[in-house]
Formats: sequence, structure tokens, C-alpha cells
Amino acid sequence: MLGLLAFILVFGLIVTVHELGHLIFAKRAGIMCPEFAIGMGPKLFSYKQTETLYTIRMMTVGGYVIMVGCGVEDTP
Repeated sequence: MLGLLAFILVFGLIVTVHELGHLIFAKRAGIMCPEFAIGMGPKLFSYKQTETLYTIRMMTVGGYVIMVGCGVEDTP
């Protein structure tokens, strides 16, 4: 059981550092990032600072950074 908890903690730390790298370099390049998330699924905690919403989600199996212009856009 201790091994599983250690794996989840280390994996979560690796995902956080990885996604934080995406966020830092996107902001340095002038790309607006509306959301930075650690985990997937429903939100457990979130707060907004400047234009970015920082969230922690239920399943710590990954993370993501949403960048303006890097996805499917709503078109009429």
C-alpha cells in the first residue's frame, strides 16, 4: 500500500512539473492560458489569478494547459 501511495505522489509531482513547464513557456511566449489543471475529471479545488484558472481535479492521472489558439474553436 505504501508503494502505491508513493507512486501516486511521485507521478503527480512529475505531471505537475511537466505541465508547469508548458505554462511557463507559453506565458513567456505571450500565449494566453485560460486554464492550468492537474488531474482529470471533476474539479476539487480551483482559483483564478490574472487570466488563468488553476485547478486540481479528482483523478491524478495527468494534467493539461489550455492555450488560446491551440484547439478546436467554436465556429458559427
